[in-house]
Amino acid sequence: MPAKPSGQVKTTIIHVPQPNGDVYVYERQTIYLPEKRYNKILHSKLLGKIPLGKTEMVPTRPKRLDGSKTEKGKGNNTNLVVAQRHNIGMMHILDHIGKESGIDDSLYSITDIGTAQKIISIARYYVATGGQPTTGIITWQLNHKIPYASGISEDIYHDLYEYIGSNESIFQNYFLSRKNKLSENSSIAYDSTTISTYSDQQLFARYGYNKDNDGLKTIKILTLYSIDINEPIAFSRQPGNIPDVITIDNALRELSFLGLNSGELILDNGFYSIANLAEMIHRGYDFTILIKNNISWVRSTIDCNIKKLKSSANVCPFDPLVKGLAIPINHIFIRDEKYLTKEEKERGESRSFKKRVFLHLFHNIYSQAEDTATFDLEINNMRLKLESKEWKMDSLDEKILKKVNKYLNVIDDGEKVTVKIKDFICDEEYKYHGVFVLFSNKEKSPFECLKKYRQRNMIETFFRAEKNTVDGKRARSWTDNVFRGRLFVQFIALCYYQYLKNKLNNIEDNLGKPNGDSEHDTKINLSKEEKLRSWMKNMTITQQLQWFDAIEGVEVSSEIMRKRWNTDAIAQDILYLQKLGVTLPAKE
Repeated sequence: MPAKPSGQVKTTIIHVPQPNGDVYVYERQTIYLPEKRYNKILHSKLLGKIPLGKTEMVPTRPKRLDGSKTEKGKGNNTNLVVAQRHNIGMMHILDHIGKESGIDDSLYSITDIGTAQKIISIARYYVATGGQPTTGIITWQLNHKIPYASGISEDIYHDLYEYIGSNESIFQNYFLSRKNKLSENSSIAYDSTTISTYSDQQLFARYGYNKDNDGLKTIKILTLYSIDINEPIAFSRQPGNIPDVITIDNALRELSFLGLNSGELILDNGFYSIANLAEMIHRGYDFTILIKNNISWVRSTIDCNIKKLKSSANVCPFDPLVKGLAIPINHIFIRDEKYLTKEEKERGESRSFKKRVFLHLFHNIYSQAEDTATFDLEINNMRLKLESKEWKMDSLDEKILKKVNKYLNVIDDGEKVTVKIKDFICDEEYKYHGVFVLFSNKEKSPFECLKKYRQRNMIETFFRAEKNTVDGKRARSWTDNVFRGRLFVQFIALCYYQYLKNKLNNIEDNLGKPNGDSEHDTKINLSKEEKLRSWMKNMTITQQLQWFDAIEGVEVSSEIMRKRWNTDAIAQDILYLQKLGVTLPAKE
């Protein structure tokens, strides 16, 4: 349970390292505001600095109001005011997103106040800076108010990551809070990405499939993602050498714990295997999965229906380039013995069962042209390299040799190499260009099935954001617990980012459009919204946030008065903030 606020003013001493190696020492007085769920800084005073290489603090010399230094040994001016200047525009947007999305509430409910504030502070830093390394928060926080008012240092975020990484309850409770946002029959995408690392201390770092092709060891990150609300739900990490197809069992267990048994899984072909399909059907999951069109039993179904598939009667209602056809089949599935109980079968046996499912065949005219061009280029490149003797048959890679033997006739008389293309085999291959197949045990309509699978493609945007927006390309951690803790904070940042992205996309889609309100639908208002829409379209989310970072707030107080004012914003900026629901502090 989170600690209850005491309501007392706390005085803390914090050390803030500087780029030149000096360490500034501040005295801060804070009080926790339970209604706003953050520590408010009442007073901040620079006590001195610890110079590079020293251990003792050197006190700062007081200054006069006119800025001139006080002579050594003379008394201080007792009429000094206390003033603070912070960049507030971007931080108010992120604060609003954290509260409106429920992300902050979820964190406060699963851990103590201090830990939650640290997580939120670093997550907002990631989103605000477009994924700069955590080390940058040490200077960044000097100009930006963060929920953890005592300040984040290198030791603080390292200890935070280690604490979170060793506390599985924080992970699972947060995942449950995300799941509670979903409807009963939500569609869930499940996919993976890899993170490269130089570390030899990471137990899960293995040489395996590396999506970045950088030759490093990788750790696999598996993510559950809601297609309905377009937000991440949960994640886990696996060794980098574990194939996607093996990880489905753990995914099903996690889904079951989260209470998502009644949802529909949307999967890519990396998770396809007959054993996986059989297990998902046995456990009662609905699913849709992309499968390759060169699987023997799939290809035979395509051969029987290819002419009907390409008929104009089967054009997709929302994409005229695509034609689709649903083929119901009674398929025999085999469950491997590792899933069976003693009551079902003796160990070492397997059980088969028949299930009626749907094979959805699609033909994309645009993809057909692309596939054919790529295929022809590859075949002709192989022919030219063989004829020029750049390639020799006895030294070819096994995979390339297999293609050469399938599509080309190579005649080498010792002096000249003659290569002929096997036109009949190539013509057979052309027949399947542009054809893709979705397998489902739920969707009966091919186009409803296609619509759901295309929605799943948004998860690719999510993974790009994970690597490019929250510093997720490298592990940057030596031990597993620190790495897992860092992953969790990055996941929180992604939840922030994705919620903000969804909100901004919705705002952008409706700008400049009449809504039936006469006060809104004036020519002037619609023109202003159209200009704002154009501006948003040409700015990334990070650029939009950093644009509003130019709005500053100044607070000045003395014994007799207190004043606060903000940098003025132009009309377009105010409209943007209004659409988001963000209100800047009033001037005093």
